Amino acid sequence: MLRNAIRSGCFLFVAAALAGCAFGTRQASLTYPPAAVEQAAVSDAVTKKTTIVLNKFGDERTDKSIVGTVRNGFGMRTADVVPTTEVSDWVTKAVGTELRANGYRVVSGSPENVNDPKVVAISGSVLNAFCDMYMSYTGQVSLLTKVRKGNNEVITKHYNGEGSAGLAVAATGESFAESLSLALRDALKKFMADLESMLPEK
Repeated sequence: MLRNAIRSGCFLFVAAALAGCAFGTRQASLTYPPAAVEQAAVSDAVTKKTTIVLNKFGDERTDKSIVGTVRNGFGMRTADVVPTTEVSDWVTKAVGTELRANGYRVVSGSPENVNDPKVVAISGSVLNAFCDMYMSYTGQVSLLTKVRKGNNEVITKHYNGEGSAGLAVAATGESFAESLSLALRDALKKFMADLESMLPEK
């Protein structure tokens, strides 16, 4: 009885808070890695010998202008969340961050760099980067990632990730950005596991 009363009270509190701050476009400054995750430093001693050419990811989202939506206490969509940085740049930099954290040397490149059979090149597309919210945040990121070794495409795969900054009370741009950063990390962890199995340390 008491537990149900507490739950009802919490629901009403959150609903009231959302109703009061549901209007107005939010701006999300997309960063990586997530603030809640400490990125491991890579020393020269553990750096792998493999050099990876990282090409900029494309953006194939249907609506490239927004990365989230704000809802009021009744679940009605009331405002958009817009990124302050280009989503494709955010994803490309995040891929580079993960590669370096796993000991790879990363250089920027273009598709022309893959002619050498010894060169490993990564490219891809952002298919989805969106954070919905009601009582909590639900960030989702979907990537199509390709890995070429010379003229051979050794990985072509979709990677999906989810992340949440927790309970949605103030519906801040920072919380939307953190949810998306966590979702991107979730997707890239899966990609890195496949890459590590394909490129064993020399």
